[in-house]
Amino acid sequence: MVYSMQYYYTTDFLHVRLMHVMSQIFPRCHHLIVVLMIAISAGGCGGGSGSVSSESTSSAMPVQNNPAPSEASVTFTRINDSGLSRPYSTAEKKDDTTPFLSGGLAAADVDKNGFVDLIVVGGNSQPNHFYFNEEGVFVESGANLGVDVINWGSGPAFGDIDGDGDLDLFIGAVEDDPVYLFENREGVFVDITASAGIALTAENTMSGTFYDYDRDGFLDLFLTHWDVGRYSGQDTETVWRNNGDLTFTNTSIDTGIADNLIEGTTDWTFTPNFSDIDGDGDGDLLMTSDYGESQIYRNNDDGTFTRITNRDVIVDQNGMGAAIGDYDNDGDMDWFVTSIHNLELTGEQDDIARTLFGNRLYRNDGNGAFSDISNGTGIANGGWGWGACAADFDNDGLLDIFHVNGWIDSALGDFTADRLRFYHATGNAEFRERSAVVGLDDTGQGRGVVCFDIERDGDIDIVISNNSDEHLLLYRNDSENENHYLSVRVVGPGGTSHGIGSHIAITTPDGERQVREMGGKNNYVSHNPYEVHFGLAEQTQADITVTWTDGLVSMQTVQADQQVTVTHPTRQ
Repeated sequence: MVYSMQYYYTTDFLHVRLMHVMSQIFPRCHHLIVVLMIAISAGGCGGGSGSVSSESTSSAMPVQNNPAPSEASVTFTRINDSGLSRPYSTAEKKDDTTPFLSGGLAAADVDKNGFVDLIVVGGNSQPNHFYFNEEGVFVESGANLGVDVINWGSGPAFGDIDGDGDLDLFIGAVEDDPVYLFENREGVFVDITASAGIALTAENTMSGTFYDYDRDGFLDLFLTHWDVGRYSGQDTETVWRNNGDLTFTNTSIDTGIADNLIEGTTDWTFTPNFSDIDGDGDGDLLMTSDYGESQIYRNNDDGTFTRITNRDVIVDQNGMGAAIGDYDNDGDMDWFVTSIHNLELTGEQDDIARTLFGNRLYRNDGNGAFSDISNGTGIANGGWGWGACAADFDNDGLLDIFHVNGWIDSALGDFTADRLRFYHATGNAEFRERSAVVGLDDTGQGRGVVCFDIERDGDIDIVISNNSDEHLLLYRNDSENENHYLSVRVVGPGGTSHGIGSHIAITTPDGERQVREMGGKNNYVSHNPYEVHFGLAEQTQADITVTWTDGLVSMQTVQADQQVTVTHPTRQ
């Protein structure tokens, strides 16, 4: 038997109960042969070039690449004049726990000017705010765009649901407030929630993400619902299939997601992520959940999923945020999960402390099976972690990890003024916590976070949504080094205009290879933009290979220090 400690959050105290967690491992059977056609697409914004190739890409497992860790400094500066200003909305009552979990933000280049914009949600006294990014300075325009509704918003996500090239918007909500699905109509967002068929009974919808799970060319919507009474096999309102006509159908049961998503009587899901963990070309679902209920579902490529969660490995007890990336540079996607850490409780709290062993790093072993390598990697002690992102903040070719944290009135320890966490990669999937050294000094109640290059200077900055005063924080990356970078956007086929689900790899002249996935990711009530960033260290050139969801491959060689756009062959 496997047991896990479960906690009910309130702002005054935490009640603890012991609950049996079922362990079940589903057999795996996935073999997909994809014949790849090679095409080339020249990039924009810097002008990369390429040529047609008839060579097919190798299906062999890539050799693990671990460049030497950079000694270059990493420095962040808190910026107070960026234009990001929004009054904080507090819960009406001290024990209104759920609003204290919500809020968040999403980043995307909505106006297509090359700079990433922001939507910020949450609160019952302040409207949603939309900020256009004007070359590194943000201008609030929520009322002009039609998104300035007032509700307990949570977990926004952008996605092109009608394939017209414009980004549409979903906003979740808690406390029985309504969720919103907005269609982008020539720069104005129109509420189509009712006509689209998005009807929820869940009182708390924490996060959302878009992904074409059935590969029909239209982005589907995946949602999480925390503290909602459900039984295994009941409708969980998790999967909303895009019918291709601006309507959606709830397929949570038909897809098999509802079956065994819930281990008990309550849906505790927080953060949905898609990643092709087994390399068969379709996106699998990694669902971070509270109370030891994080789950992995394999995409069967027939419109259904099979749960393959191995409870001997997936052991995070309080999974909240997540950051998926190739932390060991071996070509497949690993899974970082934030979770509560406190090993200092004594006396009657000893049993609780033993379950609060902190963040987890699950290494992909190459076929979709994971190993828990957390111990010894330096990532465990994250306090009460929430939103997280993986990015190469110093452009040395290694993914670093950043996450926010915090909680109030906890019987499990003092998390009221805990510092942010910055795990600086040192190679071989090992990290050093360096938040104090690099200038990340905030001690607020962090929830959502987005990480992207705000001013297009070649390094990744950080925007935080706190569930406390000083609601929005911007930390500008002022790292001083000579390392180079590449930023890549893609234009995908059909309805997947932003190439969600495609794989982007770069190879530098020294033979080092890095792989990223486009989109389908959620940080916890927050969503990064549809672009990927590579640090090149001292390399000034790279080969880009984009493997599209339909199996076609685009290749080109580009110079460093630019943003490149790769277009699917059918859109040329």
